[in-house]
Amino acid sequence: MRTDVVLTVPADAAAREALLDRLARLAATEHDGLDPVGAARTGPSGTLHVARGGGVATDMATVLSVRGRCSAAESSGVLVALAGALAALHDAGLVHGPLAAGDVVVDLGGRPRLRPRPEPPAGAWEEADDVHALAGLVASLTVDGDGDDVVALRAALAPALAADPRVRPEAGTLAARAHDAVASEPVHLPEPATLAAAALGRTAGRSTRQVAAPGRVRHRRARRAGRNPVVGRTARRRAGPAVRRPVARGRVLVGAAGVALVVGLLVAGGLHLVGPAGAPATAQAGSPLPESGLPTDDAWLRDPADPAGAAEALTARRVALLAGEGSVTGLAVAGSPAAAEAAELVAGTGGVEVVGPAVTVHDARVESGPRGGAAVVAVDYVVEAHVQRAADGTTTQVPAGSPRTAVLHLRWTDAGWRVSDVGG
Repeated sequence: MRTDVVLTVPADAAAREALLDRLARLAATEHDGLDPVGAARTGPSGTLHVARGGGVATDMATVLSVRGRCSAAESSGVLVALAGALAALHDAGLVHGPLAAGDVVVDLGGRPRLRPRPEPPAGAWEEADDVHALAGLVASLTVDGDGDDVVALRAALAPALAADPRVRPEAGTLAARAHDAVASEPVHLPEPATLAAAALGRTAGRSTRQVAAPGRVRHRRARRAGRNPVVGRTARRRAGPAVRRPVARGRVLVGAAGVALVVGLLVAGGLHLVGPAGAPATAQAGSPLPESGLPTDDAWLRDPADPAGAAEALTARRVALLAGEGSVTGLAVAGSPAAAEAAELVAGTGGVEVVGPAVTVHDARVESGPRGGAAVVAVDYVVEAHVQRAADGTTTQVPAGSPRTAVLHLRWTDAGWRVSDVGG
């Protein structure tokens, strides 16, 4: 799923040149174990937009949060793929920098890829440091034990973990040793609904403003009629009092593609569905569930001069759609890439019921437009804590998600603003 990373251009000339050079090299580097990085584009506000990602994938941190650590065979596959990706980066004259589980994505077939960091690493980071960081990451991903395959994998990792950089193998050599030591297996993924749940709220974000549901007062600073965002500069919306916008209960329709759509349409994040296994903070059937209501916000979508307000409402509609409420036509332009991806989302069923998901919009910035019935808006948001109920009646408390930024391409239609594409 293609998403945009938005970067601030450094004021220092040397730092700016280093960033641009790195982005150009990343865009030109291809490897099966490397998540694609697109060419950098300059936005109207002076920021850099970098398209990244290809296909449906979930980050490793999300996978581990719901299924536990990897077997030695799975870790061997991660090591081989990422060591090959690092070797490709090194051949391109790049080093990656520190490595964490969030820097690894896993596609639907369980194939891991390195998601390269767009910024250059701080300090004097060398290729040997990449190898050491990868070995440390793989060691942390792997289950404990003294089985033959675990011991063999540790032996393959040992030289890469050496304190002396001169002892560490090159990335390609490490990949070959891992391949010879332990037969690789794909990463075994949980059910799509479980992954979708985990993708929707892993790390906490503090609320700044939430949008109220019908029947409740929307506490939001009134906008004067006819007020236009200033063209050519970022239009920022002030944060008002936080008011929860609950979304009606509904069967979650999330298939494998839904994981990416939430991450893509909501930009790399959103609501994640936890399954009955490995879910946190579980209560039994019969536990009280929050009240909820479906957001509509048609008025926000019908002001041609306020694409930022429309982007806020459409962000909430994406979360509602994940919860089985609303329709694709209420969210996306018919026949657009966004509509195709949204239809893919509602085509699958995860068997998990989401109760009361709420989205907090922290900021909406007009990057371009509104001109000619089109606008581009960057939305900073968080999917708040909510409850999910499995088919067996077990309920799970899902924590709030991490702050996300979605770059929404909007188009004016007879029904008001709709999403035509996300990122890119």
